[in-house]
Amino acid sequence: MRKNLTVAHTRSTRRAARSRRRLTGGLAAGAALALLAGYGVADAYDRVPGILTVTEPIHIDPVPKPEANAGRQQLASPLDTSAPVPADLASRLDELFDDERMTGQLSIDIRDAATNDVLYTRGEASAKTPASVTKVLTGAAALLSLGGESRFSTTAALTSTDGGPAQLHLIGGGDVLLGPGESDPMQVMGHAGLATLAEETAEQLKQRGISSVQLSADVSRYTGPTYNDGWEPNDIGHGFITNISPLMTDSGWTNLRRGAPRHADPVQVAVDQFAEALAAHGIDAEVGGPAAAGDGAEQLAQVESAPVSAVVQNMMLASDNVSAEVLGREVALAAGKPGSGAEAPLAVIETLRGAGLDTGSIALEDVSGLNYGNRISAHDLTTLIQAAAASDGDLSRLIPGMPVGGLSGTLAERYEDPETTPAAGRVNAKTGTLRTVTSLAGTVLTADGRLLVFSLMADDLTPGTAGRGREVFDEAVTLLAECGCS
Repeated sequence: MRKNLTVAHTRSTRRAARSRRRLTGGLAAGAALALLAGYGVADAYDRVPGILTVTEPIHIDPVPKPEANAGRQQLASPLDTSAPVPADLASRLDELFDDERMTGQLSIDIRDAATNDVLYTRGEASAKTPASVTKVLTGAAALLSLGGESRFSTTAALTSTDGGPAQLHLIGGGDVLLGPGESDPMQVMGHAGLATLAEETAEQLKQRGISSVQLSADVSRYTGPTYNDGWEPNDIGHGFITNISPLMTDSGWTNLRRGAPRHADPVQVAVDQFAEALAAHGIDAEVGGPAAAGDGAEQLAQVESAPVSAVVQNMMLASDNVSAEVLGREVALAAGKPGSGAEAPLAVIETLRGAGLDTGSIALEDVSGLNYGNRISAHDLTTLIQAAAASDGDLSRLIPGMPVGGLSGTLAERYEDPETTPAAGRVNAKTGTLRTVTSLAGTVLTADGRLLVFSLMADDLTPGTAGRGREVFDEAVTLLAECGCS
């Protein structure tokens, strides 16, 4: 390791040690970590979220297809406090964070997960733009306020009419991972399917002697503007976001290939898909404009999403901005506020504050991280992550839902080169990238078996250097993973 060695000799020694070390050792240690238990490893999802620029794009965070566990998920076991705590991290990290590749302003906080003792800080009280690390706040608030086992419902309801055509409403309940086909209980995206809902709805209609309906979408669950002023109009075409609604299929994507755009009107797409599914079961549906079902509507059929804990994990793995924005609105509704884009950031912050977490530095303009106006300090972010690591309740599901280095989500293609492979399988973290921002926050298991929590944030980067700043952060996490430095 790096005790009492010159920098040159240290780096040479580290490279030699890495070449001898097999990745399987790191994976075995990572697999032993209780926080990773019960969560699947993802395969190809082909999604690139999070760039707020219409200029020449930078390469960021390729996201494999999340295969989050859609069933009941295990809560975390208590943290192990027997392993040695790292010491003198400054001698290992200062030079790296001063590297010329890091062109921005830093906010860094590294602590022991079990005791919350501070091990290293730099500018930890300075609030930075977090980019998609904002989703850590949103996911935590959703788990705290909604509960990990709650689900979202999509409903078909019939409005009684006097002499006119039957009015059928497709009511959005916040499941934007709804699939167009049959429900698949083993998946998160597509856990509930419109084809299944249509089959059950058609059966109920036929029992009532109804063979044709006028079909409308009820999206009254959410109010206010559907698009944030801080998002670029071209973000829909780039596939990063779309107009937010409580009803859509496949999170609004046109398809699941890398770089695919989102539908500008995902509600209309979902209604049309439902009408086609009804037709396949002998019901003629004439599609009209959106309309609220009203209190007198009769529920005919309903399908339910995967549990919120799995939806949060899917959001983390895919860095899905649409899921984040919807979860934020659901947090607002749970707090008795309107389900709007304006209320969601306030509700997320208030939920975290209500759980006793530090929120003094937090200012949010959205809950997905696309808006540059978001701010949080590394101190407040690490406080939240440590609380999740030490929790034995719903909040404990947050960290296992994060990408795993070298294995899943936005970290699937990181920690693959010889300089960083020691961290593969040992780091669970949420990534964040905008054109002038890079961030990484989560947990890492040291070589001694001690779990650390960390927040690494840099903004005001020179345009075009976010990738190099990300390299610095990955190397810092690798130093922590290698640490036999008690």
